Amino acid sequence: MAPTEDLLHMMDDMGIPTGVDIDKLIDCVWTAERIMGRELYGHVSKAGPRPKTVDQLYDINAPFVETTEQAKHFKKGPEVYEGGIYPYSEPITSPYRDRVDAGGPAYDDANGDFPWKQDWFPAKS
Repeated sequence: MAPTEDLLHMMDDMGIPTGVDIDKLIDCVWTAERIMGRELYGHVSKAGPRPKTVDQLYDINAPFVETTEQAKHFKKGPEVYEGGIYPYSEPITSPYRDRVDAGGPAYDDANGDFPWKQDWFPAKS
């Protein structure tokens, strides 16, 4: 059997309408875990649903997420991982994320220019 939140998340991504509010379902899973005194088996309730809009994307410069509680930042906010290990010597940059933040696609289709024809792209010769 598949965990309910994982199954419904998959169905939603496949375009199958479920009518279920995944955010409320995750709240139910967390309540069930507190009642049972142990973690349940789902993954979406641990790491969150896949971000589908720009405002749902995680901070690209977030520190390491090392605990289950820190992983709940998708609902509880960045406060849960404050003080975590930050291994980067400088802020992370990404041309893909820059495009998404500007409202464009992360990359063009195979006939487009980005990133396929960029000097830094490891194209096969």
